[in-house]
Amino acid sequence: MAAQNHSNGSRAGAAGLALLFCLAAACATMEAPRGGPEDRTPPTVVAFSPDSGSVALKGVDRFVVTFSEKVQPRPAETVLRLYPDLEIRKTKWKGRREMTVELFDTLPADTTIIVEIPRGVVDIHRVPSKQTWIFPLATADSFPPGTVAGQILLAGEPVKGAVAELYAVPPDSSTWERQPLLRRAEADTSGRFALPWLPAPGGPWLLRVFADANGDLRAGENEAQRLWPEVYDLRSGSETLDVGILNLFDPKTPGRIEALGPSPSPWDGNVFGWPLAIADDDTGFVPVHARTAPAGFAASSPGDTVGWDEAGPGLVRLILFVDLDGDSLLSALPDTLAADSVAWSWEPFAWADSIEVEPGRPVWTTLPAFPDTLSRSPNPPAPVSSRPDSTLMTTAADSLAAASPDSVPPPEPEE
Repeated sequence: MAAQNHSNGSRAGAAGLALLFCLAAACATMEAPRGGPEDRTPPTVVAFSPDSGSVALKGVDRFVVTFSEKVQPRPAETVLRLYPDLEIRKTKWKGRREMTVELFDTLPADTTIIVEIPRGVVDIHRVPSKQTWIFPLATADSFPPGTVAGQILLAGEPVKGAVAELYAVPPDSSTWERQPLLRRAEADTSGRFALPWLPAPGGPWLLRVFADANGDLRAGENEAQRLWPEVYDLRSGSETLDVGILNLFDPKTPGRIEALGPSPSPWDGNVFGWPLAIADDDTGFVPVHARTAPAGFAASSPGDTVGWDEAGPGLVRLILFVDLDGDSLLSALPDTLAADSVAWSWEPFAWADSIEVEPGRPVWTTLPAFPDTLSRSPNPPAPVSSRPDSTLMTTAADSLAAASPDSVPPPEPEE
């Protein structure tokens, strides 16, 4: 009896050692064998079921994806994207190479379904895939024939890997960000992209384009991007819409403000202006004395189109003033009619507020009217050698800077 127990114990111990060996071996597959070549080959998709391009599908409630090598098993929601968005019930992995995606329901009737497996699927040696796979399926008898295409440029050059996204035009009570993403495409080496299998006629749609510098298929704050203001659609009898060249600009590139010159003012003098960035904690424009003209400074004539460069990007305030003393600077002028002392008033000024300027893009605005009365200045400008005191102007460095009675010394008394 004791021998029998000993034999059972030995077999149990051997089984335990075998289990530990298997576990160790399984863990070892997560890394390249020591001394062997480093795995730099990205995984690829070698099979997809149902077959890509299948039509008239009935009763399909799952997809099966097979990879060229073992990959890190993850939930399907992090591996693929479905258009339209379908609810996933379960993800099953077989040998880390085959992924089965089970849906809660069968594919909707008379619908085109796009299964997208974005680049970035990671194998067990942490090597990511380098391409995106697209598998179109249809429960209707055929695919819709519509395509929206274009070319993406950044600083005049094609942007390989740039992303174009198609959204439905939102209703009045919503915004485009809340609309479902209908299609997504990546640009080739020439910057060209195509969004196929769209209804024709179809739309209206909006396009968002961004230069995907880090390859994560998301528009980052520091990546060139733009939501195109045009509304696109495919009209009856037209199956392809080429939107042409879509130019992107670096997020820090200044834009331009354009407007029709101001209406005649009650003041006699040339009109000048400049754009001024609005700070996050901005409380309004207050003029202060300065010595130099700001960036984007330009003249404006009634009835003519005028533009101010070096604007933004972001929220911008456009400052205008009437140059009463002819020095081309916003100045505080003396009022010599004061009884006991000289009072100072700013030349007439006005501003257009909260103009949204996109990087590298022009924006049209309406110029404000000038006031009928002058604004008092709490102190005169600082004297400058060989120049009258009134030839100084406000600074564009900070729209919050306010004139302080103690910030600038009064002019020296005459001897």
